[in-house]
Amino acid sequence: RFGVVLSVKGGALSQMLLPFKLGLGGPVAGGKQCFSWIHVDDLLKAFSFAIERPDMQGVFNLTSPNPVTQAKFGQTLASLLHRPFLLPLFKWQIKLLFGEGSQVLTQGVSVVPTKLLQLGFKFDYAEVRLALKDIIKNKK
Repeated sequence: RFGVVLSVKGGALSQMLLPFKLGLGGPVAGGKQCFSWIHVDDLLKAFSFAIERPDMQGVFNLTSPNPVTQAKFGQTLASLLHRPFLLPLFKWQIKLLFGEGSQVLTQGVSVVPTKLLQLGFKFDYAEVRLALKDIIKNKK
């Protein structure tokens, strides 16, 4: 199972960047919902880890070990882009924009990679600020 994969080459972050760059970022549906995410490089690293480990069996959560609230994620993104984080988006607006995909942003799920960590996997980007900073800087 995947968290929201952070990359500017597609997915949720690529859709969020323009509004945030224009200063239109803000909390989604109150911002208290949990946002489980993973840096694209950590996702690829986890795939390689799994290929090299025949003892890995079953379902694994591929998310950062540090989920954040949607508001914390948005505040961090806005801060890194040197933009305000003021304009709230309501649930109905998100549903209109993203359809069924809106549930990821409006309901939230707290998922942690317990089994992956128990096997000794080390994340390069366990903190959301570090992950977003790298992705924005290097356009990953």
